[in-house]
Amino acid sequence: MEKRENERQDVGGEGEGGGRERKSGSGGSEERDKSWGGAEERCTEWQRLEKLQKAASAAHTYFVANPSHLEMRNNIEKYRRMDGVTADDFQDREAGHEKHWVLYDSALQLEASADWAATVEKWGECVRAKLCRQTEECRIQCETASQLLPLDRGEEGGIHGAFEKAAALSLSLLSCQQSCVTQVSTRPGRVSSQEDFLPTQLEHLHIAQYKAGDVSGAITTLRSLLLFYPTDKDNLENLQLYSETLGGDQESLGTLPAQIKKYVHRSLQEKKLLYFGMENLDFTFTDPDLWTPEDVVPESLRETWNTEKEQMNERMNQGEQQESVDDSGFYAGGSVPQVGVTIAMDHIMLNGTNRVVLDGVMTQKECDTILHLASAAGSVGDGYKGRRSPHTPHETFEGLTVLRAAKLGQEGFVNTSDVKLLHELGDRVNTLLHSYFRSPTGLYVSFTHLVCRSARGDQKGRIDLSHPVHVDNCILEPETKQCWREPPAFTHRDLSAILYLNDNFDGGELFFTDRDAKTVTARVKPSCGRLVGFSSGPVNPHGVTAVTGGKRCALALWFTKEKIYRDMEREETEALWSGTSTEQEPEGGAAPGRSGRSHQPTERSREGVRSQGSKGRRDEL
Repeated sequence: MEKRENERQDVGGEGEGGGRERKSGSGGSEERDKSWGGAEERCTEWQRLEKLQKAASAAHTYFVANPSHLEMRNNIEKYRRMDGVTADDFQDREAGHEKHWVLYDSALQLEASADWAATVEKWGECVRAKLCRQTEECRIQCETASQLLPLDRGEEGGIHGAFEKAAALSLSLLSCQQSCVTQVSTRPGRVSSQEDFLPTQLEHLHIAQYKAGDVSGAITTLRSLLLFYPTDKDNLENLQLYSETLGGDQESLGTLPAQIKKYVHRSLQEKKLLYFGMENLDFTFTDPDLWTPEDVVPESLRETWNTEKEQMNERMNQGEQQESVDDSGFYAGGSVPQVGVTIAMDHIMLNGTNRVVLDGVMTQKECDTILHLASAAGSVGDGYKGRRSPHTPHETFEGLTVLRAAKLGQEGFVNTSDVKLLHELGDRVNTLLHSYFRSPTGLYVSFTHLVCRSARGDQKGRIDLSHPVHVDNCILEPETKQCWREPPAFTHRDLSAILYLNDNFDGGELFFTDRDAKTVTARVKPSCGRLVGFSSGPVNPHGVTAVTGGKRCALALWFTKEKIYRDMEREETEALWSGTSTEQEPEGGAAPGRSGRSHQPTERSREGVRSQGSKGRRDEL
C-alpha cells in the first residue's frame, strides 16, 4: 500500500557489481531493465577496454539468468576463442547472492523423489541461508549504502527541518531493509518476487520432517510458521495432529528457534515505525509481506490497507482461474497446401490454443540429407562445437545456421545442394504455417537453427530437462503465471516451429504446459518429417524432456509478422549464391550479417542493410 510518493534525491550509488543491483522488486520492470541492461552494457564496455576477463564474467553472469538468450551464448563462445581468456574467467558474479535459490531448487527435487531425510536437510539449509546470510547481507548493504534524502525545495510538499529529514532518512533505511524480503525472494532474471518465501519454506520443512519421522522437529517448525500466521486453520490442525502423534503437549517439545523469533519481532517493529511514518510524515512504504497482521497498521490506514489486500487476493484468484487468451491474431484450422502432409494432432488433441502437429513435411531422404549436413558441419557451425549444453550438464549441444552452412559450402566442407535444402525448408514451413494458422499478414523467417542434442555421460538418476519450460516471446514467471513481453525475451517472435529429423534416440519429447510450468497438457514424440507449430506467446509454454540416449536433431524456426525483424542472414545467403552483395563492404573486410535474433533494429536494418561499427566491425558481438 502506498501513499503520495516523496520527492527525493540520490546522494550516492551502488558500487560496481553490487549484488542489490541485480535484484528487483515485484512488478519493478523498469528496475529490472536497468539491472540487466547494465549487465549487457558492462560486458560491451569491458570488451572495448580490452578487459576480456571481466567481459567474459559479465557475459556468463547474464547468461546464467537468461539461458535462452542466443546472442549472449554466442558472445560467450567468442570470448572462449580469444587469447588471454581461460575457462576460469567464466564466473557467475552473482553466485554468492543466489546460493539460496540453488538450495531451494535442490530441496524441491529431493521432495519430488520422496527422499525425506535428505529433503529435511536441504530445506533446513535453505531456511538458514535465507535468514543468516542472504537477508542479513542485504540489510547490511542498506546500512552501508548511501540513502535517498528528501528534497529541501522550500515549497509546499517539501520536508523542512533537520528533525523531519533525519526521520525520513531513518525511515528510508528501514524501508530498504524491509525490501530485502522482496530482493531475496526474486529469482535472477525474474520480475516478480515469490510471495511468502520464508513461510513457504517452513511449510515444506515441517511436512518433510513429519514424513521423515521427525515429529518433534515438525512441531517446532510448525510453531515457527504460526508466528507468521497464528490463526491459520490448517496449521493449527496439523499442530494438533503432530501433538497427538507424540501423545504429549506440543508446548513442551522444545523452544522456538531464536533466529525465527528475532526475524518476526524485528520485522513487526520496523513495520510499526514505517506505518507511523506513512500516517504522520507522508512517507511512502510498500509492505513486502502478506503475513503482516492488521493490528500493526494504524486505524486511519486500515480501511485502505484491507481494501488493497482484498483486491490483491481477488486478482491472484482471478489469475489462477482465468483461461489464457491468445491475442496473436492467428486462428488454427486453415488448409494444408502441401501434398502428402497430414494433420497428426490439432489444437484440440494438443489441449491448447494455436498448436498443430503435421506429418510428412519431409521425406526420409530429405531427413537423411539434413542429418548428414548436421553431422558434417554442426560441430563447426556457430560456435558450440559439441560443448556441454547450456541447459543441462548431461547433454552436448551443436548448432548450425543457414549462413554458416552456406559459407562452409563455399569452402567445400559440405554440399551446397544440402544447404539449399536447409534454406528451402524455412520457406516450406512458412507456407504451411501461414496457411494453417490463417495469418492475417505475411510471415517472415526470423531465425533458423539446426540443432542436435546428444546424451552425455551417465544418465542414471537424471531428473532435469533437455530444455526447461519457457515461452518464446516473453519471460515466463511460473510462480505468478505472468509472462513479461520485454527484453531479453525475443518479443518480435510470433510463430514457432520445430521440424524433426530423426527418432533413433531416447527421450527428447516436446511437451506443453500451463503457465505454472508444471501441469503438462500435451506431449509430442519426434519423428522424421514431423512439424510442430504453435504461436510464440504465453498460451504455449513448452520444454523438452531429457535426451538420455543417442542424438536428437531438429530444425528450429521462428517467424515474425514484422519485416524489420526478418533474418537478414537468409538474404545474405541468397546473395552469396547469386554472386551479389546486399551491402557495400567497408575497408578491412566484409561486415558480418545481422541476424533476426537482434532485439532492436536500427534504421539501416529497416532498409535491408546491417548496422556496422567502425572499421567494418559490428557494434555488438
